[in-house]
Amino acid sequence: MRTYDLVAVGAGIASASLVYNLLKQGFKGSILTLDRLDAVAQGPSAFSAGGFRNLWTTSINQQLCSRGIEILKGYKDEIGVSCGFKQTGYLFTYYAKAWERIPEAAKIWSDNGVNFELWTPQQIEAKIPGLKCGTDHIDPEVAEYLGFEPIVGGVFGNDCGAFDPSQAAVGYFEKAAAFANKPTVQLRTEAVKILFDASGRTEGVVIKDASGAEETVKAGIVALCAGPWTNELLERSGVPKEHRLPIINQKRMLFITDFPDQDPRWMDIPMTIIDQGIYFKEEAGNLMIGKARKDAPDSLETEFEPDYYVEEINLPMQERIPSVAVCKLKSGWASLYDTVTEDHNAILGWHEEYPGLLLQTGYSGHGAMESPAAGICLAELVITGKYQTIDCSPLRWGRFREKQLVHEKIVI
Repeated sequence: MRTYDLVAVGAGIASASLVYNLLKQGFKGSILTLDRLDAVAQGPSAFSAGGFRNLWTTSINQQLCSRGIEILKGYKDEIGVSCGFKQTGYLFTYYAKAWERIPEAAKIWSDNGVNFELWTPQQIEAKIPGLKCGTDHIDPEVAEYLGFEPIVGGVFGNDCGAFDPSQAAVGYFEKAAAFANKPTVQLRTEAVKILFDASGRTEGVVIKDASGAEETVKAGIVALCAGPWTNELLERSGVPKEHRLPIINQKRMLFITDFPDQDPRWMDIPMTIIDQGIYFKEEAGNLMIGKARKDAPDSLETEFEPDYYVEEINLPMQERIPSVAVCKLKSGWASLYDTVTEDHNAILGWHEEYPGLLLQTGYSGHGAMESPAAGICLAELVITGKYQTIDCSPLRWGRFREKQLVHEKIVI
C-alpha cells in the first residue's frame, strides 16, 4: 500500500498552485496529485476565459485578486515560462440605475489602493470599436424587448487583464518537479472515495486507474481541488448531505469569432462587459465572447451549443456594436463552474467536521484569478497551522453553518 503525506485530487491551476507553494515554503512530505484526464490542467482550467481583476467590494476577494495579479505579473521570472499574462484592463459598462451605486464601490476601491478610472460614454466608445453607448440607433421595440438602456458610464480597471490558467498550471507543476521531494502526478486516475477513520479524520483515498483497477492510498491530508466533481466525490465517500458543500455545477460556454472589421484597436481591447452580461476580449487575433445562461441547471453536462451564440449573444451584441453582425462563429467550447449557491464565493481551508480534509473549491467562476494567491495561503495553513499572507478564514466551510456569508456589496 502506497503512503503519501498529502494527496491532491485534481490537477488544475488550484491544485498546481497549492502543490508548488507547499514545496516552495518548505513542505518536506510526499505529495501525490491525481487527475482523471490525460494531462494536467485539461479540465475547467483549460476552458477558462482567464480573466483577472481586483474590482471587488469584499476585502477577501480584493486581497486574493490583487495579490494574484502581482504573482501573475512576476510569474515568468519566478517559474521560468510565460503564462500569457496581458494587463489590458477590465471595462464594466452601466445603465443609469446601476451607475448610481458606483460611488460606493469607488470609495472602497480608492481606500484599498485599486487602480481604476470612471469613464464617460465618449471614453468607452473611443476604446471599443463601433460600440454605441446610446440607444437612438436601436429600434425602440427591439430596445424594449432586449431591456436595453443607454450606457451612462464605465469602470476601467487598469491592473486587470487575462492570462492562460492551463499554461500557468503546467508551469507550476514543472517547477514543482525540480524540488528534491518532487510530487508524483498520476493521470487517467479517478478518486473513487476519500477514507475516514471512526472519528472522521482523513486516512487516504481509494483510486481507480484507466484499466479499472482500484488501489487504496494512505494519506494524512487530502486536498480537495476537484471543482465541479467535489460533492459527487464526497457523497461516494459517505459524507452526509449536511456536511457536503453548497455547490452546484453550471455549464458555461465560450465562443470564438473573427473581428468584425480591420480596426487595429480590437487587438488591445480590455475584457469588456456590456448588456445582458455579455463579455468579450481579444484572444489570439480573434474575439472570445461569453454570456452566462441565467439559472443554468445543476448538471455535469458540457455539450457545446453553437445556436446559443447565434440566438442569445450575437443578436443583442450587434445592437450595441452593429459591426458585430458580420462576425462568424469559428469555434467554441463548454465547461463547468462549481458555483456556491449561498454567496458565490470560494470555499477554502480545513473542513471542520473532517480533520485532514483541505478544501479549495467552489470558486464560482473566479478560481483562475484567485488560485495563485490562495495556493500560497493554503500552503501556509498546512505548514504553519495559520494563514499569514492573507487571512482566508472568511471563506471557511463553517461560514454557511454560522450564517457568516461573503456577499459582494455591488455585483459587477
